Amino acid sequence: MNRPANYRISSHKKRIGRLVQGLTAFVILWALIGGLPAHAKAPARISVLIVTGMPGGTYYHVGLGMASLWTTKLQDEGIRVSAAASEGSRENIQAIRIADADLILAEDFLCSMAYRGTGLYKGRPVPELRSVTTLWPDAVHFLIRADKKRTGNIEDLHGLVLATGLPDSGNRLTAEMLVRILKPSKRKVRLRYMTNMAGAEALRKGAVQALDLTGGPPVPLVTTILNESTPALGFLEITDAQLEALRANGGPFFFRHEIAARTYPGQEKPIHTIAQPCILAVTDTLDAEVVYALTRSLYENLDYLARVHPACRSMSLNHALDTLTVPLHPGAIRYYRERNIEIPERLIPPERAQGRKSPTGRDEAQEP
Repeated sequence: MNRPANYRISSHKKRIGRLVQGLTAFVILWALIGGLPAHAKAPARISVLIVTGMPGGTYYHVGLGMASLWTTKLQDEGIRVSAAASEGSRENIQAIRIADADLILAEDFLCSMAYRGTGLYKGRPVPELRSVTTLWPDAVHFLIRADKKRTGNIEDLHGLVLATGLPDSGNRLTAEMLVRILKPSKRKVRLRYMTNMAGAEALRKGAVQALDLTGGPPVPLVTTILNESTPALGFLEITDAQLEALRANGGPFFFRHEIAARTYPGQEKPIHTIAQPCILAVTDTLDAEVVYALTRSLYENLDYLARVHPACRSMSLNHALDTLTVPLHPGAIRYYRERNIEIPERLIPPERAQGRKSPTGRDEAQEP
């Protein structure tokens, strides 16, 4: 959307207000350590909002980094990007639906359901959703009190209280799917829906015995929790049989993932878990020139993003489209074609596939 610089989305006013100070500090910090060059401010003509995730998670951390990158690198083009927190992927997709966000970080499988109007979004499609790039594998993390760990896999959750994400998070959906494929037991897993921070505090105080978080490793909050001395905690793994059961019961998008040893404090062995792709998505109403500039800036600054968070090391131009299932935005298509990246037919947006005329009068399917 071409928004004036002072535009603010009403339902996100409080979120943006909470983040202005943190985002400003983030920009200054990275300029000071050499992550981004400091420039004099230029007046912004276009204001863009990216909706991220909950504080303590990878989406939130990287989303702030992306906003600071774009605001600094694209200020001469009159583009300013703000970041807002959210409950997670489902709330982010809803923000696209109701025009409360321009860009979102979200799990690819939820974006695919939303775009096509299937699964959780049956009869309620979000046809305006477009993808920009694959980001990193979102790995499932299960932390458990050490005195409750028996087999070392998620069967140990029987009889425990598990803190998981808020109702509109992909994390909550993943936890519910995994609990459903556990072996039958009289000792049920009791789920408590809360923010990442509240879940960590509940684990510290003993109100819950386990916590699950999803994100690109290392998830900042997991590192923080494990740096504390009490209570003693461990990780639960997901077995091959559990992965196959999950894939057969509504989760074909999950794949095997290994969190390398020493990713987290005191973690001496790899963790065998599962993951799914996450993506950067956008509304189809955002101007193609803006999306082109955002995409170009991301891939010209991968070294900076890797310093923001190690999960961004997974990003690669040659693999930017590998797992995408939602059609690309025309602005992203332009950038990839300039870099000689072949665009699969499945990622051509319907308006281009149908040869709709562009504002220049040319057939969009023939434009770069």
